[in-house]
Amino acid sequence: MTDSQALIKTLDFQLDIQSDNEILLYDATLEARSVYNQSIRLAKKGVDWGAIPDRVAEDASLVKNTIQRVVAKALGAMENYYEYDDYNKPSHTKDGTYPLRANYEEGYNLFLTDDGDVAFRISAKPYKHVKGVLDGDDAHLDILKTALESDAWTIGTAEALFRNGNAELHVNVTIVTVRTFCSETVVRDSGTSRRDLCRGTARRS
Repeated sequence: MTDSQALIKTLDFQLDIQSDNEILLYDATLEARSVYNQSIRLAKKGVDWGAIPDRVAEDASLVKNTIQRVVAKALGAMENYYEYDDYNKPSHTKDGTYPLRANYEEGYNLFLTDDGDVAFRISAKPYKHVKGVLDGDDAHLDILKTALESDAWTIGTAEALFRNGNAELHVNVTIVTVRTFCSETVVRDSGTSRRDLCRGTARRS
């Protein structure tokens, strides 16, 4: 007997930028901070939340999907503030960078190369892309390569950001897992450990 559930993982990578335009990505993260701050400011002023994405887009030069994702993050912070009795009010005056958020195949793309690497293309600004390959933990790279080749996985939103001066990409991937109420026979025949099956961590084949 089984049931299923979605398992979401966040995979962290360093960006080996080969398009010689890291400054473009950095400038985009600075503008993302401006979009976030502006969204918070308008929400505090009582502007209808449905109108905020278009209001912010008037002054932003990021791609549309990125603006939408950053505005959604800002409004989510405001929603949490109200939900928890006005605790931890979001600031609209912070400076510095803010993660460049985007949906897969809208604001960023990933590709397997002939050399076995994972290449990326990030739309930092409209019609301006940052390109290169991902570096990182082998386990995370293996999961991402599997997700790129398997229909069982879904690649979702990613964030391009700078941490300690280094460019990174954090990618969300989702797989449906199977929770099995198992017997010794199921475990033996499947080749999967009883612990993984019973905890629902075995992949659906």
